[in-house]
Amino acid sequence: MPGQTLGWGERLHKRKNFLRLYKRARRVYTPTQVVYFLENVGDQHRLGVTVSRKIGKAAVRNRVKRSIRELFRTHKKPGPPWFDIVVNARKPAARASYAVLRQDYLKVLGGIEKRGAKG
Repeated sequence: MPGQTLGWGERLHKRKNFLRLYKRARRVYTPTQVVYFLENVGDQHRLGVTVSRKIGKAAVRNRVKRSIRELFRTHKKPGPPWFDIVVNARKPAARASYAVLRQDYLKVLGGIEKRGAKG
């Protein structure tokens, strides 16, 4: 089923890509996440997710990561400009329902549209 998973090219894998975004990207803060975004020159949006051990045990961290990846997959904006996005989960994300994570993520998407990549 195409479109039901994130492909290899839709994810950020290398530490250097994460560090580049932390250094140069715009940020949007919500109670459950901090999102860094920067326009890229590729042909698709790419996502990176970080969830610290401070958030909780492995099962909790994995649930948060799966939820964020699903939000990214289902709410991607079609067409350029393309963005690299890194989502850092905050402590309240461990207790947050999917609906709360979705609400915060959609608020972030609105911030990206308003502020744009270059600010």
